[in-house]
Amino acid sequence: MSHSITSLLCVATLAILCSSGIVRAASVRFVPFNEEVAALKIAVKDAKKTTTLKDLNPLKRSTAYPCTIGETPLQLVALDRKTADGKPESVGSALTPDIQSPLVLILPDSHHPSGLRAIAIDDSKAAFFWGSTRFLNTTGNPLLIRYGTDLKPLPEGDKLVDINPDGPARRIGVQILMEKDPDKILYSAVWEHDPQVRKLILVLPGTNPQTKAVDLKVIPEDQRIKK
Repeated sequence: MSHSITSLLCVATLAILCSSGIVRAASVRFVPFNEEVAALKIAVKDAKKTTTLKDLNPLKRSTAYPCTIGETPLQLVALDRKTADGKPESVGSALTPDIQSPLVLILPDSHHPSGLRAIAIDDSKAAFFWGSTRFLNTTGNPLLIRYGTDLKPLPEGDKLVDINPDGPARRIGVQILMEKDPDKILYSAVWEHDPQVRKLILVLPGTNPQTKAVDLKVIPEDQRIKK
């Protein structure tokens, strides 16, 4: 078979696959924002089925749920909230092809009919290294993070900020500051850096409105612990 005919066949095959709607398999894990979200009745709806999430825990990743990803986004279904026609409310979570190991963060959202917000991130070791710390700012305000000698913006929204300190296990000073007033320290502590541990950090609004302090939820993972 000539090279030109082979090329034409490849192009034709690609066109057929694209027109039919490509689907792909993915193993998706979930982490709820807090205990209140974990207690909700939530399911995940993919291109083929709806599966109730039964092991949501705000302190660790769920088991991996096999999902079939099609043209429409993966849906989180709020089983206890109904639309006008009696169907459960849902919210989409786009899993782009570059996400190798999907982790969906389930956050509360009072402005959405489902009461939920879904953020899909790449939780693969290639994107989220051992020894690194990943921050997600959910406070609604732009902040700064000082991690040792590093000072980085910590924008509000879906943007993740990764800090990857080099070197051996050691203690590192961590501060979170107001972007508009860097002299205002909202959080300060000394953390243990371990090159065999990675930490996902959700930066939360503080419980004391007078101090405007922030709270942190830490979801660690240690590569020495076998699952």
